[in-house]
Amino acid sequence: MGTELRMTLTLQHPERLWLAVAILAVAVTVLLWGYRKSPLRGLSKWAAMACKLGAWGLLVFCLMDPVWSRKQPKTGENEVVIVVDNSASLQVAETAGHVTRGESIREALGKDAKSPSSWLDELGGMFRVKTQIVDERLQNVPDFTKLDFSGTKSEQERALKTLLGGGAESCTAAVVLITDGNPTDTSDATDPKTGGVPVFPVLVGKDEPTPDLRIVEHSVTQTSFEDTPVTITARIAGTGFVGKEVAAVVLDEAGKVVVTEKLKLAKDGEAQTLRLKVPAVKPGISFFRLLTLDAALLKQIEKDAWRALSKEATLSNNERHIAVDRGAGPYRVLYVSGRPNWEYKFMRRALAGDTEIQIPSLIRIAKREPKFEWRGRTGETSNPLFRGFGDQGVAQRYDQPVLTRLGTKDAKELSAGFPKTAQELMGEYRAIILDDIEAAFFTQEQMNLMERFVSERGGALLMLGGQESYQQGGYDHTPVGRMLPVYLDRVSQSPAIENGRFDLTREGWLEPWTRVHAGREDDEKRLAEMPGFFSVNQTFSIKPGASVLATIKAGEESTTYPALAAQRFGEGRVASVMIGDLWRWGMRDEEARKDLDKAWRQLMRWLVVDVPDKIQFTALPDAERMKLEVRVRDASFYAQDAAVVKVVVTGPREQKSELFAEPSLKEAGLYEAEFYSRETGPYRAVATVTLAADGSEGAEVESKATGWVHDPLATEFASLKPGREWAERLAKESGGQVLSLADLPRLPEILKDIRVPVEETITTPFWHAPWVFAVVLGLLGAELYLRRKGGMA
Repeated sequence: MGTELRMTLTLQHPERLWLAVAILAVAVTVLLWGYRKSPLRGLSKWAAMACKLGAWGLLVFCLMDPVWSRKQPKTGENEVVIVVDNSASLQVAETAGHVTRGESIREALGKDAKSPSSWLDELGGMFRVKTQIVDERLQNVPDFTKLDFSGTKSEQERALKTLLGGGAESCTAAVVLITDGNPTDTSDATDPKTGGVPVFPVLVGKDEPTPDLRIVEHSVTQTSFEDTPVTITARIAGTGFVGKEVAAVVLDEAGKVVVTEKLKLAKDGEAQTLRLKVPAVKPGISFFRLLTLDAALLKQIEKDAWRALSKEATLSNNERHIAVDRGAGPYRVLYVSGRPNWEYKFMRRALAGDTEIQIPSLIRIAKREPKFEWRGRTGETSNPLFRGFGDQGVAQRYDQPVLTRLGTKDAKELSAGFPKTAQELMGEYRAIILDDIEAAFFTQEQMNLMERFVSERGGALLMLGGQESYQQGGYDHTPVGRMLPVYLDRVSQSPAIENGRFDLTREGWLEPWTRVHAGREDDEKRLAEMPGFFSVNQTFSIKPGASVLATIKAGEESTTYPALAAQRFGEGRVASVMIGDLWRWGMRDEEARKDLDKAWRQLMRWLVVDVPDKIQFTALPDAERMKLEVRVRDASFYAQDAAVVKVVVTGPREQKSELFAEPSLKEAGLYEAEFYSRETGPYRAVATVTLAADGSEGAEVESKATGWVHDPLATEFASLKPGREWAERLAKESGGQVLSLADLPRLPEILKDIRVPVEETITTPFWHAPWVFAVVLGLLGAELYLRRKGGMA
């Protein structure tokens, strides 16, 4: 850390070297001639000659004007920066009711500006002292009286980067960082770079506060399925609660307890993981609070009285805010069937209990009949038997299929049959189900439209089994056949499957939407009791990237065939169910019927859950701001850049802020806005998009909602144990050392020998040193003494 005093001897007139050598040579010659007949003998003679030669040599060396030079810190030019962490976590006392860490810092720095610590004055005599505090940002302060320890963040690494980024022109000699060692902007990827400037972390605190419970971290996962729509995974740790029962509680926006889990902590400071399953979350944006507390205080939780009764060192790390976006339907799925069948009956009955799924249906009840060309009179093409009876042009319509519509929103929907335009298909539906309908039912344009619906729009396609599905339906070498996860190019020579047994594959067990019960044992029992199936489209191989989630086996045979397969296709997904009589499953008993209903609902949810809407609204955290992005598509799912996008944000106290999103240059149809969350708590945002309606003077208005929580103290209080490892790594890399508050009085002594950026050079002529003349006189005196002693004049 420190540096030794470095003195160098340089010659001011090195060009005099030859003169000095010449003089010294003459002196040696004269000296040898003078001692030629000297009565001195042996060692005394040579000692006397060496003394005189040494004296002459020093005098000759002074002819070249040698000087001593040394570098020392330039007074008042080098800067020592003292940075104090002003974050809220320093308000914590390591033992409840005792002095907080912040109060300890104030005591070490001086209680006020009128009575600063003596070591600060001493340090000011050596360096230019700069005082700063850091929380959400780095601030210059005249003294430390502004310390209030109210910052919601501790951006220490960013502060160090700012302080040490001055380059070669910087005057910073050292940085003294008074901290608990827990920055909120720490990065595991790289250590903070100090640029050669020593950093001296002054670590505040010794141990974790006790007693204390804390939420170390939490995450939220959600599915579209009935048993576990939202799962909150939390890691709970504490000190002073070993062997005691603690609770984790989830509360809704009204403060009502939704779910509670209890556990016992095995070791101080060791985090334990638990999962809280929140059922029946309403569609749209919902907010929850996750709490951890002593289980003995559970009765007082809904009235929030537990806070006053808690004896923990701090409660700031006991609570987290959580936002959940379940999406808002209704989600519309287009069902197309080649004939009325029982599969549709069971599916529709199952979806009747799901208010978020709508299934407008187009069912063919009669195929088109053959069209005959009658040869009668010239120009006559109708049946001559009906000549003279009514409008013969009507006879041209008898070759069209007879279709019926069910579940449509109005008389216009599907009135012309399967959609023929992108606006009709993409703007209305999120998924398509093809059930026992042959490929010839669709035109080539409709096939291409379905392919674009999946690959570009991000929709979903499901084909169910039947006698006119897959290869039997002529889908090989069609756009729909290209999307399916199974190959259709192989003709089966095997007999029809009878009493086929259904089972899940390894991939199927891992997918939540293919399971019906929460426990695997219950699902295995359900599969064992499932009846056999007789209507199976035999396929033999799947495409690259596809997954077989379930198989079917014919009786006791060892050969298995895919029964359920799925894959991604472009932006969307495609699934194939090769069984055409799944309804048999629900015929066994009431429990089996409920299982079948639930399976249909989960399959529908899987189809629609990730399909993008025309309006997509996301909120992305970006440093201290929230970046709001709105993607706008029209009914044909083309990006729109001429929309007006207004965003209304509602804060924790129901205060509203209105802003307009601007078109982005990065992506077509993208609109961006920024919002700065000031208060801790939940935020709701609603984006209203106004588009000019096609072919009219009116306007199309749609809205989309999203939400987020602003909880900066979550990171600040995630760990209250002094971060010694971080401090030691910082000190080691920079060349500093880790100190404690008790070491601050020794800081001037520690810093006095450090390498500084601004130095001045002090020069002293060699011959000005008194010891030089003392050596010359001493050598001449010794030579004179030896001469006199030996009898020389």
